Amino acid sequence: MSRIYHNISLQNKAVHNETFDKAWLPSSFESGQGVLVEGTLVDFSRHVLTDVNNKKARYHVLYIKPKRIHQRKFDADGKEVEPNFSQTRKVNTGFLLSSYKVEARAESDVLSEDDLSATIRQEDLVKITDKHRPSGTLAFWYPDSEMDKTELDMEADVRVKTRGNSPFIFSLARLDSGTVTKCNFAGDREVGASWTDKIMANKSGAASAHQPGGQGDGAQEDEWDD
Repeated sequence: MSRIYHNISLQNKAVHNETFDKAWLPSSFESGQGVLVEGTLVDFSRHVLTDVNNKKARYHVLYIKPKRIHQRKFDADGKEVEPNFSQTRKVNTGFLLSSYKVEARAESDVLSEDDLSATIRQEDLVKITDKHRPSGTLAFWYPDSEMDKTELDMEADVRVKTRGNSPFIFSLARLDSGTVTKCNFAGDREVGASWTDKIMANKSGAASAHQPGGQGDGAQEDEWDD
């Protein structure tokens, strides 16, 4: 049984039976690096797809209002790494860290909502979900078998990684005040890790390693802006 809870009385969501006019191969939609999205779960719908080979696939489609969007990134070995959150950083230049300059960082991995929509949009799937999609949200597909393992509240903040540049969910986690409380992300740290945690740990480490001692350039401090 899927576990999405409402604040009002629970109501069973209808299952929509869809006919797919070709072979159902989700991997055919999944080229590219994928995206990382934080946002609010607004609604969901349930679907059973039957393809031309009479193969059935069952999905929950989650309608999420995005708040923060980044391109997924991988190193040369294919291991996932954190995105670059900002195009600039602050570099200390004055005595006792009294002044700084802003300089360019590597190109930001931030995406706009329009970028996100264009990246994950698949026409064959949009035809199925657009009639159910609330305004201001985007549709993300999650297999019923995975949804059964996940507990979510409506209006909860969630973090999603997609399988390539598609609306299929690679991993899904609930966020509480920006902290992951349930997570199966490949490459992520243990449950409880968050972007903010990592940022603050990085800043604390830099501060302890560079105590002000004299005139000249101060220690660099990265400012990870949204």
